[in-house]
Amino acid sequence: MDINQIFNIILQVLKDIRVIGTVIVMILVISFAKFITTYKKKPNKRNKFISKTKTSKPVPQKNSISEKETQ
Repeated sequence: MDINQIFNIILQVLKDIRVIGTVIVMILVISFAKFITTYKKKPNKRNKFISKTKTSKPVPQKNSISEKETQ
């Protein structure tokens, strides 16, 4: 066998529909497995907002105009 026949056989194998389908399925499986292993649940923003508003008291704000000027 010379080098041209080897490349011809390799090309025929890579063009086979079963090889192409298997590669696509394996890429999808590996991507899904990576997604599952690296998944982190996002914190619920609604619960965080509600807990902050229940525990915090409003801070009184100072008026920019003093009381003496208004009298």
